[in-house]
Amino acid sequence: MIKPIIRLLLISALFAPTLAFADAGQAHVQFCWAMGKFDHTIYFAEVENREDRQVSFDELLEISGIDHHAVKCSTSDSATHRLARAKLLKDWRESEFEIVNTTFLSDLDY
Repeated sequence: MIKPIIRLLLISALFAPTLAFADAGQAHVQFCWAMGKFDHTIYFAEVENREDRQVSFDELLEISGIDHHAVKCSTSDSATHRLARAKLLKDWRESEFEIVNTTFLSDLDY
């Protein structure tokens, strides 16, 4: 049996690549997450139709003093995002990790 942490990392890796968009005007969602190094928590944020927010998400975690593993982000169309997000959240809820949605805080500019 695969340990929960390894399973989460494998699942996360599936959603990490950024998808190419055929139509530049197509709605897209960026979904970023990071696992805490010491607190068994998964922090995530999502933003629709905005510029790349990976740096601001990483900065939020740093400013908050949260030791974390590397930030991972995926960008996909809205329908694909909803399916991937549902799968990740289901797997995260079934794990030993707490889940923290930092979307509002991540969207603030520091």
